Amino acid sequence: MRTRSSTLPITLGELARIAPLAEAELHLADPARGVQQVVLAETFDRLRHCTPHVLVVLHDEAATGGWSLAAALHLAWERNVSAVVVSRAVAGSSSAALAERLAMSLIVIDDDPVEVALQLAGQVSAPAAARAQRQARLAELLAEQTGIRGVLGVLNRELPGVPVALTVGDVVIAGQAAALQDRPQTERIEVDVHTAAERSAGRLVAAVPVPGPAGLDQVSSVLRLARPALQAAWARGRLDAAARAAHEQAAFGLLRRLAGEPRAALTDPAVLEVPSWTGELGWQVGQFNRAVWLAPVHPAGEPSDDVTYLIRASWQRGHATWPLIAEGDGWVSWHSGADPEDAVALRRALGAFRDSAAAHRLVIGVGRAHQGVAGLMRSAAEARLAAHVAREAGPGVVQWFDQVGPAAALAWLPATEIAQVADLTLTELMTAKDRAVLVQTVLAVLDAGGSLSQASRQLGVHRNTVLARLARARQLGLTYDEPGQRLALHVLCYALTALWNENGTAQSPMP
Repeated sequence: MRTRSSTLPITLGELARIAPLAEAELHLADPARGVQQVVLAETFDRLRHCTPHVLVVLHDEAATGGWSLAAALHLAWERNVSAVVVSRAVAGSSSAALAERLAMSLIVIDDDPVEVALQLAGQVSAPAAARAQRQARLAELLAEQTGIRGVLGVLNRELPGVPVALTVGDVVIAGQAAALQDRPQTERIEVDVHTAAERSAGRLVAAVPVPGPAGLDQVSSVLRLARPALQAAWARGRLDAAARAAHEQAAFGLLRRLAGEPRAALTDPAVLEVPSWTGELGWQVGQFNRAVWLAPVHPAGEPSDDVTYLIRASWQRGHATWPLIAEGDGWVSWHSGADPEDAVALRRALGAFRDSAAAHRLVIGVGRAHQGVAGLMRSAAEARLAAHVAREAGPGVVQWFDQVGPAAALAWLPATEIAQVADLTLTELMTAKDRAVLVQTVLAVLDAGGSLSQASRQLGVHRNTVLARLARARQLGLTYDEPGQRLALHVLCYALTALWNENGTAQSPMP
């Protein structure tokens, strides 16, 4: 059963977010510690009579009369008070270290302790009003933000110990990914974020420790308070991203045409003149460029603007200056650098993007480093080829072109069309129930250059089993050992196996 936050004692973490403690120097051992009373202590005797869960404000006059802050902290620890508030003039350099050793919260202020004690007493006696004051301050902070990450930054600062993230599906667009992790003694709160057209754009997700520094109702109200600022930032972000994407798309097209001009073939591609306007986009294409191609595992035509926006937001997280350009059924980006062998930054970016790639069911191809405009286009072609090869391994896979080789040609085979040829020319085989294992066996033998021993090891079956399957395949028309048909049947078996693996079935592709 939930307890409404308005009926709970206010916590140190909440007091620290509003005046007079908002500008104080905080050393909080436990921000979730509740405060039930405020005591203005002028003497040791007053401190000795404090009860637990009291916030003690030390008076400067007592300190000047020989008060020892170290002794006060020890006594506060013995009385189990919530925190000690002291003037900066009293606090020494070792005070914070002592408070940390005692696990005692220490708050250092610049204002008059008497006035601070009076304000705190009012806030502690009326926690609902204090929380409303905090909501008003939070609304001002949120209204000052112009971007999505700024809004999420405010939320994560204002809710210490409560990770908050903005998600679209299972992809984190901004905030802390820890908000989506299943952890013990936490409760997840989700708030939908809508566009101007009342269409759900994403969700704010918070993982609230129970018990923790913030109540469930309090976190929920903070997330709802953030929605207008987030919607405005989302709209601005979409407009800015759309303008940037259009600019990059046009610029990349101009570079492609420049690299394809006849005069480009007559000169060294590495010294092909780089247009000056590329610098306005932050591009350094005159250096060595290593392209990255992002592609869906199962392409379905050109991606929508919404999908491109989400991919761009995920890809540019942490490296906002990197381009992302929609190309055909995927997206191309690149990293430029003076050293063609240095791929550290790119590998780091790929590692950070891998979870998003898997969530969006993307594969990633990486080209080699080539210099200049023509080199960029060559690297992009290599990256696209590598991405096609990566599709065989599934979402989130990164394939570097250096590791592909001529076998990449197989990734471009029209597997569906070739499989339809099998339906027409190998009718008996394609109607057999064991067609998948027969085709797999013939492919293994052909891949092994006719070696039955190698094929049996690859398939994990006995050599005699391979012989029996080959005999049955031959009876059904798969005469793999005829020289004139060997190449065609090898390609056909590869296409059928690839298609069946992709679909997870051995059904015929034709009705």
